Amino acid sequence: MKNSKLLLYFYRMVYSLSPAYIITILLSTAIQAAAPFINIIVPKLIIDELMGEQDKKKLFLYAAILILGNLFFKLLSSYFVKKVEMGEEKFSYQLDSYLGSKCVDMDFENVEKSEILDLKEKAFFAIYNLNAVRRTVESGAAIINQLVTLAGLGYILSILNPLIIIVLLLIVCMNALLFKKMERIQYEDNQKAVYDNRAFGYFVRLTADFSMGKDVRLYNSAPLLIRKMKHFMDNLLAIYSRLFTETGKCTGISNINVQIQTVIVYAYLAVKVMAEKITIGSFTMYAGAARSFSDSLLSFINAFIEINQLCMYLEMFMKFDKIKVKDQDGKYTAEDIKDYTIEFRDVSFAYPGKKEYTLKNISITIVPGEKLSIVGLNGAGKTTFIKLLTRLYEPSSGDILLGGVNIKEIKYEEYLRLLSVVFQDFKLLSYTIRENLTVKPGIEEEDIRKELDKAGFAKDLEKLEKGIDTSIYKDIDKTGVEFSGGQSQKIAIARALCKDSPIVILDEPTSALDPISEYEVYQSFDKLVKGKTAIYISHRLSSTRFSDKIAVFQDGRIVEYGPHKELIKQSESLYATMFQTQAKYYLEA
Repeated sequence: MKNSKLLLYFYRMVYSLSPAYIITILLSTAIQAAAPFINIIVPKLIIDELMGEQDKKKLFLYAAILILGNLFFKLLSSYFVKKVEMGEEKFSYQLDSYLGSKCVDMDFENVEKSEILDLKEKAFFAIYNLNAVRRTVESGAAIINQLVTLAGLGYILSILNPLIIIVLLLIVCMNALLFKKMERIQYEDNQKAVYDNRAFGYFVRLTADFSMGKDVRLYNSAPLLIRKMKHFMDNLLAIYSRLFTETGKCTGISNINVQIQTVIVYAYLAVKVMAEKITIGSFTMYAGAARSFSDSLLSFINAFIEINQLCMYLEMFMKFDKIKVKDQDGKYTAEDIKDYTIEFRDVSFAYPGKKEYTLKNISITIVPGEKLSIVGLNGAGKTTFIKLLTRLYEPSSGDILLGGVNIKEIKYEEYLRLLSVVFQDFKLLSYTIRENLTVKPGIEEEDIRKELDKAGFAKDLEKLEKGIDTSIYKDIDKTGVEFSGGQSQKIAIARALCKDSPIVILDEPTSALDPISEYEVYQSFDKLVKGKTAIYISHRLSSTRFSDKIAVFQDGRIVEYGPHKELIKQSESLYATMFQTQAKYYLEA
């Protein structure tokens, strides 16, 4: 019952992605089910006619039916094989797109959960390593195919002797049990291998990641990478060694059973012929029918066992597919929000699975056009504050308001339109600079250049032969450019500016810039944000002098709040201590 619901869910999903694929499979199945009968029945008629009256017209007719029938089924089968292959190819792309959308749309908090990552690994292992989708569709089609074939062959054999069917059933069931044992061992071993597969895959990807080239060479990390790969490969070989051994044993026993079956069937038919109970033609027909019945029955049972075995893998896929995304609907659009006042009301937050709160009773109001700098020691909760504001996480308690409206009540995509964010660990895509910055529909080339200029990238741009059409990285375009950390950060800042949102959030916006470039960015900060609300996190406290207000975080709380001039006067304050310590290092330098 459980597997039936799972398969119904799965086939509905496949049909929703590609109805044509399922229909083509079913038509192909019907052709395959009908094809064997012409080679079982017609040869019997030919042999009986040769042994009897030898009517040339009948012999010619039977031969024509046999030849043309096989040709017809062969052509039709070839046509549908190609159609199925094309359907599989198209469906695989659709499935890739579907899974990609699933990963992209997943709540960010799930992306950071190890149990979700393991579930994703199991789901993707089933799809990409075991071809669970294709195999399940094919097994379902095989079950339908063999049922039709078995019904016809069973009728033919029942005319001879129903006991033949029982003998065939017993031998086939013995082989099916062996197949089931192999499938069970394979499933158990695959589950044991999940961690080692993920770890091995990680180190394989590292060896192909050219961005790691400098570190690998300078720190002689290559031997360590190879040792790690070998360690996990050895683990995988140890896990799968049992499967290889048992598969060999089961295959050998299965082959012996098939030979025993052949001896029994042929001996019985030979006795019937010698007793003149059946003709030579009937001998041929029944022998072919018995062989085909056995093959079809084994295929049916194996397909049935395989589809039940695959359900264990598909269950992981279904669990992953059914991970719910938080409600992203809301009453309000971006246009409904006229006031961009941000307010945190007694907000607390603990990461999933953690008892300790990262943020505790945070209350703060950021008025439109204000520049707020968030500072504090590592682990104080600064980035978590930004994650809550950007709705990557939801508060454990308390409310976050924008213009007096709870941000949960604003449509998620609409809310994101109001934010331009640059995280410290930002990512640029392997596209052109233009494509990386075209985050707002209809943005003109001139505007892109202006924002790059404001972010301090103008001089770098002048040196590029293709200008804003220069590709970033060499993954897609071999002429692409590997920009420095500082250059990339300027592009990321320009991307945020191109979005032209009323709220700009910069998490360590200048961490990769040299002091001169950093000074230039902050000196023109007013121009960069054009009077927008700006929130940024920085460890270099000299930048806080460009802010209207400073919020000092410590142990998940805001312990100090105010403008630089006020906080620096409090000689015992955390802010003053941090600022003076950094100023001392700058002076010593």
